[in-house]
Amino acid sequence: MNILVIGANSQISRHLLQYILEGGRHRAKVMLQNKAQEAYFNEKGIDNFIYKNEESTEKFVKAVQNMDALVIAEHSIDHIQTDPLDEIDETIKLLEALKHTQIKRIVHISTFETSKADWNHLPVYFRPIMIKNYYIDKWIRLSSFAYTIIHPGQLNDKKGTGSVKVINKDVNRGEISREDVAKLVLACLDNQSTIQKEFKVISGEISIFEAINSCV
Repeated sequence: MNILVIGANSQISRHLLQYILEGGRHRAKVMLQNKAQEAYFNEKGIDNFIYKNEESTEKFVKAVQNMDALVIAEHSIDHIQTDPLDEIDETIKLLEALKHTQIKRIVHISTFETSKADWNHLPVYFRPIMIKNYYIDKWIRLSSFAYTIIHPGQLNDKKGTGSVKVINKDVNRGEISREDVAKLVLACLDNQSTIQKEFKVISGEISIFEAINSCV
């Protein structure tokens, strides 16, 4: 499978890309925003291209023609640099452009909570990313793409255990390592039963393989 990664500079993405390289069964390509980001990916031998928001979607479509799946991995407050409405518009513009490619599969790493009811109960600085993911999730659900939406708990940099707790209903917020989220993303891409599924995930005691099979 040829996997396009958006948000490649996030720590989750870098773990995911390393697992793809080590596994040898898939090939990754990443979208970057400027040349300063190229060195890391060139050194790793990861195919990449630069696409800026002001550029035409034709350039984006041409760059991703051979891709089969998309992972959206921007899971950080720091990635919201502008008005969230601009961020939403730019992301949906690219998602719309996917209709002109062979990409049929999308995995989106969302936020743990995204519902409008939660917007006013969390710190103001966290609202932009929740608002962005609320609308991106909604667009994906209504699309014709084969999607999986992952809502991870509070992210940490601990060593991944390969064990998680996956739930598709309300649960108290917990923590999960970025390594385990990356492993989960790859497992979802390899598991057709996760298509058209959406779930929350925190650290747990069940292997990722068992966990994603138990929630479908």
